[in-house]
Amino acid sequence: MVPMLATDSLAAFAGPTLADDSLAVSVGRADTSVAVVATAAANDPLAATLARRDSVTTFPPARVRGWQVGLLRPDRMQHASFSFALTAALIVVTRNRAASAATAFAFGIGKELWDQRTSAFDPVDLSADAVGVALASVLVPPH
Repeated sequence: MVPMLATDSLAAFAGPTLADDSLAVSVGRADTSVAVVATAAANDPLAATLARRDSVTTFPPARVRGWQVGLLRPDRMQHASFSFALTAALIVVTRNRAASAATAFAFGIGKELWDQRTSAFDPVDLSADAVGVALASVLVPPH
């Protein structure tokens, strides 16, 4: 007979994880194979650590989070690169840096206003647009 886990043995994990929820449901249904694995994990600190690392709720390290949600996250890079490309194309076509920069920045403002329908106006996205416009205005020759 396979021993059933008590809620005290689930407390060995640091916090509520997807594994804990699944384990509790499986143990409640008397799923013996999961109960045996869970008992081994509760008795072995290494297995418990690995179970926590495999959890959906664990956060990545601060360095990884920095590029996922910080100033260099992919969305902000897309804002800057699109603004750069649009400004560069307008400079080449119109040969007027000021008009091209104003037009591209106006597109960035319009995009942020459009985003207000589903989320919030993000001034940092707008600043990424400004960086792209400024770089293109400086780097792209008007001829």
